[in-house]
Amino acid sequence: MSVARFQVGIDIGGTFTDVVVLDLERGTTALEKTLTTPRDLWEGIERGLAQAGVDLSDAVIAHGTTVGLNTLLERRGAPTGLLTTVGFRDAYEIGRGARPDMYNLFFRKPVPLVPREHRREIRERLDADGAVVAPLEEEDVLAAAEHFRVAGVRDLAICYLHAYRNPAHERRTAEILRETYPEATVSASHELMREWREYERTSTTCVNAYIRPRTGAYLERAAESLAAGGYRAPFFINQSSGGIVSSDTARARPVATLLSGPAGGVAASARLGGLAGFENVIAFDMGGTSTDVAVIQGGRQRLTADSKIDGHPISIPASDLHTIGAGGGSLASIDDVGALRVGPESAGAEPGPACYGRGGTQPTVTDANLVLGRVAPSRYVPGGLELELDQAARAIEREIGNPLSLALEEAAAGIVDIVNLKMAMAVRAVTVQRGLDPKDFVLYAFGGAGPVHACSIARELGIPTVVVPVAPGQFSALGIATTDVRHDVVRTALVRASELTVARLAELLAEVEAEGRDALAAEGVAADAMELRRALDVRYAGQEYTITVPVEPGPIDEQALKSVRARFHELHEQTYSHASPAEPIEVVNVRIEAIGRVARVDPAPIAQGEAQPPAEARVGEASALFARGESPVAAVVWDRGTLLAGNVVDGPAIVADTGATTVLPPRARCRVDATGQLVVTVECEAVS
Repeated sequence: MSVARFQVGIDIGGTFTDVVVLDLERGTTALEKTLTTPRDLWEGIERGLAQAGVDLSDAVIAHGTTVGLNTLLERRGAPTGLLTTVGFRDAYEIGRGARPDMYNLFFRKPVPLVPREHRREIRERLDADGAVVAPLEEEDVLAAAEHFRVAGVRDLAICYLHAYRNPAHERRTAEILRETYPEATVSASHELMREWREYERTSTTCVNAYIRPRTGAYLERAAESLAAGGYRAPFFINQSSGGIVSSDTARARPVATLLSGPAGGVAASARLGGLAGFENVIAFDMGGTSTDVAVIQGGRQRLTADSKIDGHPISIPASDLHTIGAGGGSLASIDDVGALRVGPESAGAEPGPACYGRGGTQPTVTDANLVLGRVAPSRYVPGGLELELDQAARAIEREIGNPLSLALEEAAAGIVDIVNLKMAMAVRAVTVQRGLDPKDFVLYAFGGAGPVHACSIARELGIPTVVVPVAPGQFSALGIATTDVRHDVVRTALVRASELTVARLAELLAEVEAEGRDALAAEGVAADAMELRRALDVRYAGQEYTITVPVEPGPIDEQALKSVRARFHELHEQTYSHASPAEPIEVVNVRIEAIGRVARVDPAPIAQGEAQPPAEARVGEASALFARGESPVAAVVWDRGTLLAGNVVDGPAIVADTGATTVLPPRARCRVDATGQLVVTVECEAVS
C-alpha cells in the first residue's frame, strides 16, 4: 500500500462534508467542514481539500460515500436485468414471504429492482453439493443478451441455484455476456458472496448491478478531479464493514459501500475508545439528517451479514448499525391528527434549518436547540454561517407553537423531547433488544448534533458516562482516514459439528485465508501488515439463523473445536437467554476478516492543567432551557480548544467547538482527559 505524508479521510453527510488530514511526519491533524453540495457532491469535497491545503501529490485519500445508498433509496439506479436458473424467475419477487409489519393492513412489499420482463430463465442446474445436474445451455444466455440489448438494459445480474458451491456456470455466463454484449456491466453472485440462501444472494447481486453505473460514474469523476490536482496514489473507498478497499474494487462491488460513511465513525469509536480504556461502547452518531447507533463489545464492533435497506436484503458484512431519520436538520411538523412529529424528513444542506438564513422555512431540531439556548455562538459554526435566532423562533411559532397553542420555549422543548425519545429507542434497539444492558456501556457521542443530545439520551437510559471525542463533528471522516484495508471472505460449509474433522476445518480455513491474502496483496498490502481473523457461523441443528463465533489464532486441533462449541453455547445464552449444550450444532459458514494495517497518528496528549479551567476558556454565558416545564438557567460557555487536560467543567454549561456543541445539563460534570476527550459523568450529586 502506498506510503505518503498525508492521510486524508472524507465523509459526505446530508448537511455537511467533512475532510480530515493527518500529517504523518508532524503528527498533526487538520479538520475542515463545508456545506454539502447535493447537485455535485465532489464540489464540496474539492472545497474542503482546498481549505485544508493538502499536497495531493503526497497524500493517500479514503472516502466514505453515500452515492450508492442514495441511488437505492431514491430508486435512481440503472435498468437492470437478471439471469437465473430456469424455474426460479419469480423467487426474487416472492422473497421469504415474511410480513415485516404484520398488523399493517396497507403494507406493500418493496417493488423489485428488476421487473419480471427483465428476469430471464437459463437452463442449467446444480445440486446442493455443486455437482452438475443439467449443463449450461449457452444459447439461452445468447438469447438473454440479445433481449437485454434490444431493451436497452446494460446492467446485468447473474444468480444461479447453488452457485456458491460451484460457480462454473456463472463464470461461463459472465464470459459469454462480456464477449457478446461488451457495453453491459455484469455482476455475478459468486463474485460478491459465496453463501447459501438464494433469495438474499439474488437480492444482493441485483442491488449491486442496480447502483453500479451511478456509483462508478461518481468514482470516475472523483478520480479525474484528484488526478487534475496532482494525486498519484490509489484512491480508497470505505466499506460498510468499516474497512477500506481500492476504488477499482468499489466500482465492481458498490453494494459493499452502502453504509460506508457511518461505518467510519463506528471504526473510530472502537479504536479510540479502546485507547482511552473503554472496551464497551455505544457509538452514537447524530448528524444533520440521520442518527446511526452501533455497539462495540470488548473493543470489537458488531458486524452483520443480514442487513436490509429499504426492504432489500443485503448479505454483505456490515457494521450492525441501527439508523433512524432523526438529526439536527429533521423537520418538525403537525400530523393529520394534530400531534407534533419530528422527522424523518430533513432540511438537508439546501435550504437547511430556518436559522441558517438560506431560505428554509420549516422548523428543525437545530432551530429548537438554538431557541433553547443550547447552541454555541455563530463563530463556531462551520461554513461561514451566521445563525439567525429570529428566523428559528418565527418558524417554530408559525408551524408548531401557534397551531398547538404553545409558548415558543415549550414548543421548542417538545421538538427536542420527541427527537430524544426516538434516539433513545434506537439505542434500546441495539442493546436491550439484544440482551445487553445499556448501563454497562459508555455512550460515545459524535456527529454535528450528537454531543448536544448525548447527556439527555444517557439519562433516559441510565448510562452513567458519555464521552465526546476530539473533533466530534468530523469523527467519521477521522475514522475513515485511519481505518484498515479489509476484505471479507465467506464460504458455506453446512456440516454437523460432530462430523467436522480437524483436517476438514483446517482445509476450509486455509482456502478462505489464501483468498484473503491474495485480496490484500492486490491492494498493495505487505505480508507483514496482514492480519487474518477467523470465525464460524454456528447454529443448533434445525435453527434458521446463526451466531458468529470467533476462532482463536493458532493451530486447528481438537481443542480449537471444543472452544468453538463452548463459545457458541455461551453466546447463545447471552443473546437469547438460553442455551442447549446437549443439542447437536451445525457449522454453516466459514469466515475470514483479512485486515491490512495502515499507518496511524495516535491521539497526542494536550497540555496539562488543574481542575479549574483557565479564565480565557470561559467565553460567555447563555440563558439555556434544559427541560420542558423548567425555567431557563445561566449556562457558562466554554471554548473547548482552550481547555486543558485535567480541567473539570460542571453543568449547566455549553462547551463550544467548531462544528459541534457539547451540552452539559445541571448535575453533569465533565473532565478533560489526557488527549482532549470530554468524559462526562451524567449524574454527579457533588456538582456545586
